[in-house]
Amino acid sequence: MLDRLRDLTVAKPRPKPLRYGMTVLCVAVVGILQAAIFGASAPWFLYTPAVVLLTLFLGRGPGITATILSAIGAGSVVARTGEPLLLTPVHWAASIIFTLTTFGLVVLVEALRTTLLDTDRLRDEREKALIVTAEREAFLSGVLGSSTDCIKVLDLDGKLTFMSEGGQRVMEISDFNAVAGCPWPDFWQDAGNVEAKAAVEAARVGKAHSFVGKADTYRGTPKWWHVAVSPIPRPDGRPDRILSVSRDITELRASEEERERFVRLVENSADFVGMARTDGSVFYMNDAARQLVGLEDADISTLTIADFFPPDQVDTVTQDVLPAVARDGHWAGELDFRHFRRGERIPVLYSVFPITDASGALIGYGTVTRDFRDRKRADDDMRLMNGELAHRLKNVLTVVQSIAAQTMRTAPNIETASHDLGARLVALGAATDVLTGSSWRSADLCEVARRALAPHGVVGERILLDGPPVTLKPEVTVAFALALHELATNAAKYGALSNTTGVVTLTWAVTGTGDDASLSITWQEQGRPLVSPPQRKGFGSILIERSLRSYFKGKAETDYRPEGLVFELEARRGDAAILDE
Repeated sequence: MLDRLRDLTVAKPRPKPLRYGMTVLCVAVVGILQAAIFGASAPWFLYTPAVVLLTLFLGRGPGITATILSAIGAGSVVARTGEPLLLTPVHWAASIIFTLTTFGLVVLVEALRTTLLDTDRLRDEREKALIVTAEREAFLSGVLGSSTDCIKVLDLDGKLTFMSEGGQRVMEISDFNAVAGCPWPDFWQDAGNVEAKAAVEAARVGKAHSFVGKADTYRGTPKWWHVAVSPIPRPDGRPDRILSVSRDITELRASEEERERFVRLVENSADFVGMARTDGSVFYMNDAARQLVGLEDADISTLTIADFFPPDQVDTVTQDVLPAVARDGHWAGELDFRHFRRGERIPVLYSVFPITDASGALIGYGTVTRDFRDRKRADDDMRLMNGELAHRLKNVLTVVQSIAAQTMRTAPNIETASHDLGARLVALGAATDVLTGSSWRSADLCEVARRALAPHGVVGERILLDGPPVTLKPEVTVAFALALHELATNAAKYGALSNTTGVVTLTWAVTGTGDDASLSITWQEQGRPLVSPPQRKGFGSILIERSLRSYFKGKAETDYRPEGLVFELEARRGDAAILDE
């Protein structure tokens, strides 16, 4: 009934004209009933409850209006009894009492009505507050449950008193009771333990503290955490408890470590590593890049990509290379850098890739460029060596053709020709072996002699070598080796090596300094049988004298002495040998 009464009185506000209209109408109806039923005997009897009800239902303004109208109505009834418009003192007193008491009732009823309104408002506000509180609690519970951060509440001693559901998941804890009351700093390792204790001490005095540390989960999974610790204050501002929020940064830490390794790799790289914006302005170069182009201590902020290339290659880079990077995602090829101080061209393998932002938009260019100078020099040397080798091989083939032709022409029969030709080709091979070992650039005289004479006896016993280090030119090495072969062959057939006691001595000496010094080579046989000089010179003798005279550009003579053959060769050192530095 009270709820019904509240609904009728205060729950449904009515427009002001309607309320006053209803007041006038109700007072008129009451006045008619009052006059009909009670007349002048009780002129105020029905007005009092009517005023009370009108005040209760329509408010104080209509109640006061009803009171005034009721007093007028009651007065008019009394006045008609015998003395129009005049009231007796009794009537005046009764009218005044009625008016005052009715005004008092209006005030009381209005107070009741106001109380009902306030109660209704407070109840609505409480219900709304309960709804908001429930929603807030549900929201906070959802936040705590879904948050990937580990949210904890500690007491002032640093012991765990609360952990969010999300925190329990990330910490791999199935039952918080297993860790409730445990000292929170004990979960941290090494420096993290020190930082956790410092954070608790700071929170006790009302200060916030944060740190990064390593701690295992409850199941032993190692993780890195970023931790923020702050005090939870009481109403008076003093710390009551401690809030700790830990965020798992294991993946971030790993990416940072990977980035640090990449940065170290770039900084320590021997290749040119640089970066530039899309407008071409350079903003990064590693040390190797600065050294390559001579910018060790220079300010690179004013440089552009085009500044690193010779003028004839700038258009290639700006019109071909960079558009290809934006279009295809990569470009690599051979170009030239220029040295900023010396101005020289530096052959490089230029490789360019795009630098993009998180959305994939091009924001710059990166390059890893390799110095190609050594490779270019090696290629040039290889081409030179191949050309020289081709030239040497042609010369060797010419020598082979000459040896073969002369051997076949002077040999008495095919068997002898085959034997002599084979032996001479072996000597030629020994000489080319020495030249091959030095890339056909030069050959050591002693090594050439050792290899050419080894098939004819033990060098150092019956074949003696003596002389200073001399490096023969490649063009004289083959002729010298063939000549030694012919001398040794003749010695084995007719001379000192044809018996068991003869000795061959090969000596050489250098007189003077520089290219104009004199190089003398002497072949001397001792202990040979007594023979007379040959009636005609064969191919061997011709090869010995003519070829050596031609290649060494000096004197080559053979002396058939009774005690043993002597061959002497004299030449300018610069024509036959390479002067050692």
